[in-house]
Amino acid sequence: MAELVAVYAVPHTPSFVTDVQRDGEQCETARFFAEIRSHMEKVRPDVIVTTTNDHFNTFFFDNWPTFAIGLADRTAGPSDQTPGMPWYDLTVDNAGARHLLSFLVQEGFDFSSTVDFQVDHGTLVPLHFLTPDMTLPIVPVFINCIVPPLPQARRCYDLGRTIAAAIGGWEKNVRVAVIASGSLSLEIGGPRVDIDKTFGVPDPAWATWVLDRIRQCEHADLIGRASEARMLEAGNVAGELLNWVAALGMAGPRKPEILLDQPGLGNAFAAWNLEQVQP
Repeated sequence: MAELVAVYAVPHTPSFVTDVQRDGEQCETARFFAEIRSHMEKVRPDVIVTTTNDHFNTFFFDNWPTFAIGLADRTAGPSDQTPGMPWYDLTVDNAGARHLLSFLVQEGFDFSSTVDFQVDHGTLVPLHFLTPDMTLPIVPVFINCIVPPLPQARRCYDLGRTIAAAIGGWEKNVRVAVIASGSLSLEIGGPRVDIDKTFGVPDPAWATWVLDRIRQCEHADLIGRASEARMLEAGNVAGELLNWVAALGMAGPRKPEILLDQPGLGNAFAAWNLEQVQP
């Protein structure tokens, strides 16, 4: 049977690739990703489940799912020309994706699926830094975090728990890690961007409060406060917190081993090792 060995939550800021190319491996972003990568190398996953949101590249308003999964043998990207990022071809674990889809539907999650898709910076920025050789197959899961109505935080937490159960029920002897990604407070191209920039961090206090709840493993308090209105007060794409909430559902009621704050960007990095607590 498959084993969920680790869960990670990181940002997917598209400028990170060129930022690190410019500032070097000792810059904060490179160091934070390196710490997560070191953790992941120690747990030795065979498959990566990615949990993130699309940015109008795979889906658009004419067909915008709340939850979706990519079913294919291969995918590629970045589909949004992420600055500085090379073009990647990736293997999709089609059997694993179809197992997850079937399990999730049986558990009451009405998932959409796509067999013709590429991936954008939401999927590829974390993989670029954490698995740059791109040899591990992925199972891409998408959560709507930016187009109201957003799914409820409680629903995303339950989704995370159900994905963990689906992985545990996959009849394949593989080690699975999950990489969820998104920001906690972020405005892109809206009225609350910083002067001379394309982004802003409208509510750093909210991001700090969220991280305190994660640090203290107070998931119920976080879920209770993370309404659509409250998340969007923190930025027009701050609903990406829902990717983190799904990660918390997969990790379960335990504190992260790593929790790194990047308050100036409304970001954070976290890691949970599940292998040592499973029977």
